[in-house]
Formats: sequence, C-alpha cells, structure tokens
Amino acid sequence: MDTISLNRYSSRAPDNNVWEPIESPYDLAEFKKLIADVKRAFRNGTKKQKGDSLEVLMTFIYDRFQDAVVHPNISDGDNQIDHLIEFLDVSTPNFIHNYIGLRIIGESKNHSKSIGVREVADLSELLRSKRAKLGIFSSTKGFGKGKKNNYWQYAEGKRRKLALSRNEFIIGFTLKEIEDLDKNNFYTVLRQKFFNLVDEIEDSYTDYLADQHDLPYHERLFSCLEQLKSNEIITDETFNNAKEKLIQKYGPLDIT
Repeated sequence: MDTISLNRYSSRAPDNNVWEPIESPYDLAEFKKLIADVKRAFRNGTKKQKGDSLEVLMTFIYDRFQDAVVHPNISDGDNQIDHLIEFLDVSTPNFIHNYIGLRIIGESKNHSKSIGVREVADLSELLRSKRAKLGIFSSTKGFGKGKKNNYWQYAEGKRRKLALSRNEFIIGFTLKEIEDLDKNNFYTVLRQKFFNLVDEIEDSYTDYLADQHDLPYHERLFSCLEQLKSNEIITDETFNNAKEKLIQKYGPLDIT
C-alpha cells in the first residue's frame, strides 16, 4: 500500500482500527484485574501503590493504540512523565494530525481529590517540554470547578484558558470512565472530550447562558436544541437527528 493510499485508509479507518477494543476473554480478564488492583490500592494502599497501580492500568490502555509507541516512566531532567505516547506519522487519522499532534502526555494522579490548578499547570509545562499539544489525566475524580460548578474557574477554567492562549489541550479520564472502556472505545471518547473543550471555547453564541455554566458544554447545546423544538422552529425529526449528531461528537447526555 503506497503512502497516499495508506493516508486515505487511515483517515477513513473506524475507531476500532485506531484503538483496539477490550473484547477478548483474556483482555477482559486482565483489564478487570487491573481495575481491581487500582481500587484496592486506593482503599488501603500506600501513595506509591496507588500511583503504580494506576500507571500500570494506563499502560494497558495506551498500548492498545495500534500505530503508536508508548514510553512509560520517562525522566526528563527534573521532570517525571508517566506516559509519552508517540504516533507513527504516516498511519494516523486526520484527527490526530490536524488537531492533537503526534505526541500525547499522560499523567496519573495518586490521590482521591479533584485535579487542581497546579497539576494542570504542571502538565502544561510537560507538554511544552515535549512539544506536545494534548495532555491526559487519569484520576479518581475530574477537574476542580468553581462555585456552583462554574467551568471557567479553578482547574476547569485553567485548562480552558490554556487552550485559548497556548493551543494546549488537557482532558481527563476518571476511574469510572476508564472502567467503562470494556464498552466504549478510548479513542472515540478522547475525541469527544477534545471537541467538547475546543468547541466550547470557540463558541461566542451560547455565552448568554451564564446561569447554565454549571452544565457541560454539550448539555447547554442540548438545552438550546430543546428550546428550538419547543418554539416549533425545528421539527421532531430535525431535533432527533441533531441530538444524535451531538451525542456522536461530544458524548452521552446526562438527561434527567
């Protein structure tokens, strides 16, 4: 297969060809064991055991990228990097080439608190040191938010400001989201999280929903969609089609 054909194939490749799903009985058993090891360590293990167990789990996750080399535990001067993922240039989809680049840095947090501002800033420094654009946290909880769950304060706000000012993108996977990877594709969810962040900071039209900034971006968009339907501006068919596309791009909606 020549380079042009390979690039064309890679751009159209389904997500399961980019990141191998956890499907075989052997892989499922190994995955569940690693999840159990993390939970056990966070219940009664030492700080080192917590960090080590989560890093081993994430090595298992990152190694499932089909065209990437995973480097765990890299020492770079005074910096320690939990995972550096490097994609092969000629065989990666357009999304990786055009949006996140060929390098990802993964950091695992060995505490049960929300990700803090300092941790986001530290990961930003690691991204610059490796000329990477995308950083991924793995942790028991997500990013810290401001009052009334304001997404533009604390760690959530910091990562948005970094995306705006430095074109650096920091996303996170909680242990619960990692545990669900026996049903979901990691690459699919990664892409959804990326666009959820990027499209929000580029959106100047939903800023008037200031009282709804405690909701994730895609749920605010869904609120707008519901209002258009309620006002009979769009049909039920248009609403359902738009809702399906919204979920496909940004991930599931928490609709109560």
